[in-house]
Amino acid sequence: MKRTFAPILIAAALAGCGGGSSNSSNTPPPPPPPPPAATSLTTFVHTELAQTSDVTQADDINDVMFTFPDDDNPAAFDDVLGGP
Repeated sequence: MKRTFAPILIAAALAGCGGGSSNSSNTPPPPPPPPPAATSLTTFVHTELAQTSDVTQADDINDVMFTFPDDDNPAAFDDVLGGP
């Protein structure tokens, strides 16, 4: 009797520990934030160079997603940089 009682007790103890948590709410995780809007690098550079001043603050560009519409245009910045 003792030999059959021990495995039954162990099985019952392990069944009580099986999966699950004390969190009774089944709320889904929040959705990820939307990706940042794309910014034209050409427009951004033109705007930055137009704001040259000793008191101009630097822009935070860590989260900016740049697009390169003038990637194959060697004269893209000639009007602000004094091209040939």
